Formats: sequence, structure tokens, C-alpha cells
Amino acid sequence: MRILVTGANGFLGRRLLAQEGAAEWVGCGRGAATVGVPYWQLELTDRDAVAALVAEVAPDWVVNAAAMTNVDQCEEDADAARRANVEIVEHLAAVCGDAGVGLVQISTDYVFDGAAGPYAEGDATNPLSNYGRLKLESESLLRGLERALVVRTLWLYGYVPGTGANFTTWSLETLAAGEPLRVFADQWGNPTYVPDLARTLVELCRAEVSGLFHMGGATFMTRHDLALALADFFDLDSALVQPVPTGEVGLKAERPLRSGLKTDTLEAILGRRPLGFSEGLECMARDPDFRRDFPQFAR
Repeated sequence: MRILVTGANGFLGRRLLAQEGAAEWVGCGRGAATVGVPYWQLELTDRDAVAALVAEVAPDWVVNAAAMTNVDQCEEDADAARRANVEIVEHLAAVCGDAGVGLVQISTDYVFDGAAGPYAEGDATNPLSNYGRLKLESESLLRGLERALVVRTLWLYGYVPGTGANFTTWSLETLAAGEPLRVFADQWGNPTYVPDLARTLVELCRAEVSGLFHMGGATFMTRHDLALALADFFDLDSALVQPVPTGEVGLKAERPLRSGLKTDTLEAILGRRPLGFSEGLECMARDPDFRRDFPQFAR
């Protein structure tokens, strides 16, 4: 099975491509190649370039991991957000549909308003932010395709070399330095271990299923709970973790507070449940890349 990954240099993209033997991997993105697989540098907003790439690579599936995920930036630069989160998906959907190639679109829990999570796939959507509205619009672009998957996920954590800090690594470095860590105490979700998500995406492609699926971890918690659990797991000072209400921070984009994603539909297909947060941390602590770059936290 050959899988073309867009946004190959990003957090999820790199993790997908790190699954040796899971698929024949090909990557593409705007930047220069930084991954150890065949790679094409191109502008995904150029439909002709996308069509030429898909024709040359002839993948079985395309996983679209390219997106503008900075929620506040999507409020500030609506044009750039639309190009990244909708126009690229329009091109991919058209090209993949014409070629009979399967397409996986990564979406988000931000399509919900966070009034009554966790949410199942059939629950009513009501995005609060431009980011959430654009991602919901992108989902609709796949509805006419014969081979199409939309996978909503949230709160990705873990360690992927060559990518920027994520909430987990930033929290560890802050606490290890003895500095206070202010974390939202009123935002709920189920953190997703990024290698678990990457594995799931391959399994869904291999199963040749289509439709909408939710993928989140097995632990429902607040971001404050997450930081406390992280501190306890790595023997750091949990007293440094300070709760803060979302409303006090003055974020540009409104967040869904009681969010989270139910994974019953996914579990029925895969025959397993996603990893819980402590299980994900155990895996991360044993990961060779994490042990090499964060030896002070290795187990």
C-alpha cells in the first residue's frame, strides 16, 4: 500500500512517515525535504501541481496532514487560513476523486461548541472559531468521494524529532527548569498520542473503510489534569502547575471548553481502544528518539 502524506514535515506527517514497513511512504510539502522517504516539494494550493504529483506517485491513499492549526492565527489571517484548510482540500478532493485515490482528511474537535462533550460522530456540530468553521467546511468536500475518510482528533502529544515544541515537551521543559506552568483548568478533552493516531490512520486505510471517525485517547481530562499527570509521571514538582480559567487569558479565538471525542465507532472497526494518557506517556518515555533528546526524562 502506497500512501502519499501532505504536510510531511509537520508533527503528524513526520510521525506517519516514521512507521517503517507499515506502508510505502511518499511525502510532499511546501518546504524542503527533511524526511527520509521520497519527497516532492510543491505548493498544495496549485491544483495542477497536485494533479501531476498524484499521477506520478499513483498512491493508494493520500493523507492530508497539511493545515493551518494555530487557532488564533486563523482568526487574524482568514485568507491564509482558508487557503490552507479549505482550498488545499478542494484540490485534493477533486484530484483524488478523478484518479480513484483514497483521501484522508484530518479534522478536529473544534467543529463542536464544547457545551456537552465528549462527542460522537453523529452529534450536532457548532464551531465557535474560524478554524473550526473551516475544518467543518473541509469535511463536506469529501462527501461525494467513493473512497474518503474524515478523522477528527484532538490534543496531540508525544515527541517527533525535527518538529517544534508541543504541549507535552514544552510542559516538561518548563517544569524541569523549576518555572511555574499556567494551564487551563476548564478545557476538557481526551489527549491523543500521536503514534497511536498514525497507526490508526494506516489501519483505516488498509481496511478500505470510508466515512467519519473520531480518534482520541482513552483518558478524559482537563489540560490542568494533563499537566499534573505529566509532572507526576516524570517526578517533577506538580506544585508548579497552576490552574487558570480560559476566560482570563484573552484568546482571539473562542475554544470549546467541555470537548472530547467518543471513539466507539473506531473501536468497533479496529477491535481495540486508543491508548490512555498514562499508556501514551509510558510509550513516549521508552521511545528511542525521546530517550536520546530528553535523556533526563527517559525510563
